[in-house]
Amino acid sequence: MSAARLFDWLQLGALACLGCLATGRALALYCRGVRVLVADRQRSPAEMARDLLLVICLLLWVYETVASAWPLPVHAVPWLDVVLVDAVAVKAAGAAVLVAAIAVYGLAVRAMGNSWRMGIDRRTPGALVTGGVFACTRNPIYLSLELFGLGTFLVLGRLTFLAIAPLVAVLLDDQIRREERFLAEVYGEPYREYCARVGRYVTLPFGRRGRGRAS
Repeated sequence: MSAARLFDWLQLGALACLGCLATGRALALYCRGVRVLVADRQRSPAEMARDLLLVICLLLWVYETVASAWPLPVHAVPWLDVVLVDAVAVKAAGAAVLVAAIAVYGLAVRAMGNSWRMGIDRRTPGALVTGGVFACTRNPIYLSLELFGLGTFLVLGRLTFLAIAPLVAVLLDDQIRREERFLAEVYGEPYREYCARVGRYVTLPFGRRGRGRAS
């Protein structure tokens, strides 16, 4: 097996691992009576449109990942199926980023416990989680998705992923800010104090006390 093919299979394995983590945890919570997949009925039409666009982009990302790594004969955006990076060292760096992304995702889901939701749950939001990986980043799941996207680009090296990434990053950031506004409303001062300590994406080594706020 060639090195390039080995990295293709690693990419598929990482995608499957991420999917299994999410599906397995969702099923476990569902069996406990916890609604994981929720829809925020207070979204504006513009917010619903952005959420739909995000879902489309993520599905496109998943399909193009499989189409590039399997490979499949049909690409959703064939004019973007151009290899930009093909060096083994870059692929190895991408593999390391993928492993880090899966680790962050797994730690986040574990730390959230019964509070994990896909969407804003205004009826039963669960307890505020600030420990574990949440002591280093306020949004480890979103951070893991962005790391996973970076790792995918480095491993597969396609223009497709580089083209989609900025839009996905903007849409994820919009979702993060909406969720943070909601959390500030629900948990009040404890959440604002948490925001002052921990960064939206990462907490710098010299700390953030007194510098942050809920947005």
